[in-house]
Amino acid sequence: MGKSTEEILERLINNISTIGQVQSIGLSGSKNPLPKAGEGDIDIFIYCDNIPNLKEREGIINNIGDLLQEGKINVFNDGHWGSGDFGIINGVETWLMYFTVDEAMNEVNSILKGHYPDKLDNYYYPIGRCAMLKGMNILYDKNNFLSSMKERLLDYPENLVKTLIEYHLDELEDKEDLERAVWRKDVLFYHFALDIAIDHFLQALFAVNRTYFPSRKRTFSFIEKFNIKPKNCKEKLLQVLRLGSYADDINQSYRVFNDLVNELKELCKNIH
Repeated sequence: MGKSTEEILERLINNISTIGQVQSIGLSGSKNPLPKAGEGDIDIFIYCDNIPNLKEREGIINNIGDLLQEGKINVFNDGHWGSGDFGIINGVETWLMYFTVDEAMNEVNSILKGHYPDKLDNYYYPIGRCAMLKGMNILYDKNNFLSSMKERLLDYPENLVKTLIEYHLDELEDKEDLERAVWRKDVLFYHFALDIAIDHFLQALFAVNRTYFPSRKRTFSFIEKFNIKPKNCKEKLLQVLRLGSYADDINQSYRVFNDLVNELKELCKNIH
């Protein structure tokens, strides 16, 4: 009988933890249960004094042998997702992402100071890194790096709340593309401009609720739990999208969205 995904992952983590430079290993997302093939990826974040060399990382993959259906080293290097290796465990794509402790700490420090208020390349949200670390499932933590990071992120900094609200509400003042799309009844152009505007709306909404914005996934599940939000927020956002799909209803879609934005501004006034 073949080994379970949990058993193979445990062996993989044990092997990685034997590398001297490795300080901490965490799993992004739920461990119980792990995803099955087709349900999602397994994302493993590995924090080190220095990134292990390619030979060491190749040894980790090779040591697993036939338990991995596929293994690749250095699939990507540097950037927002560190230095990455790849394997497939029982049909589940598994990513091993290596970072140095210093770069991880510097990134979080910069984010919490408000240096990165908006998304970057290819919809990477720096604030989402804080959300991920706060919810990280710790698998190995030699010197409590991940434990201390999670502890630090428990309280959302008030200066960050103010910085993000101010930035995103200010961005929502730029209505030129939305208004041109409405005037032209151009559905595709409207949805392009609307996507940008909704992004700013959501980031301000998450900030006023002291919640690190993880990404655009599972947004409504977060909104339903928020105490501070426009009335019928979920329903109105869906209405904005539905009406905005028809040329003759774009005007009404835009009015509903403007009402949401104005109500959010009122809710945020006490933050300034």
